Amino acid sequence: MLITSFMKLSQNEFKKRRKQNKLVLSLIGMSNTGKTFWSHKMMDVGFYHVNCDDLIESKLGDELKLLGYSGIEDVSRWMGQPHEEHFAVNQQKYLLLEKEVMEEMFAQVANETNQNVVIDTTGSVVHLDKQICFGLKEKTFILCLDTTDDLQEKMFQQYLEQPKPVVFGELYDKHSDETNQQALARSYQKLLEYRRTLYLQYADVVLPREKISPELNANQFLSLIEQSL
Repeated sequence: MLITSFMKLSQNEFKKRRKQNKLVLSLIGMSNTGKTFWSHKMMDVGFYHVNCDDLIESKLGDELKLLGYSGIEDVSRWMGQPHEEHFAVNQQKYLLLEKEVMEEMFAQVANETNQNVVIDTTGSVVHLDKQICFGLKEKTFILCLDTTDDLQEKMFQQYLEQPKPVVFGELYDKHSDETNQQALARSYQKLLEYRRTLYLQYADVVLPREKISPELNANQFLSLIEQSL
């Protein structure tokens, strides 16, 4: 079932909100699609950057310190892989903290009237309950940085080389004849497909990652969004 569009804007409305410093833009998509990269660029043209990964890490601060951990890669170590015993408990804790972060962010955005905002969501935001996802849809303009099939293997290699905390929900399983790595690769493929379906449902605009040159500046990137409306 497709989701009702709450924040669909015309090109003129998009430009008007930006000019009035009332544009709240959310970036959604899998890890390594460029959400943080483009958020940082938009800071150059006055956007306030809300980094949900950083906020979750901050809430985990004391627990991470006890383990000698810091940074997003260490959050991944804390969460672990789906075949490890501690993963299920830590995955649930991560999602609860992510929900807190999103609720706090909604309150912050409601009080922000003098600055454009870019919300750099986690890849797992679509695993939260529908109330949170509808809230994001209602309160912000959502851009999905999309991934096509030919990018998925590359993304899996990036995940292995530069791990980020990945919520699998119920999508991980291991067959009796598989190694942990084989089960992870197969389950990650299912995860990409599952999340992509939800990202596309929630998005107001979808831009394929490979169609966006990293050489674009922030204004050019925002113009690309406008042209897609």
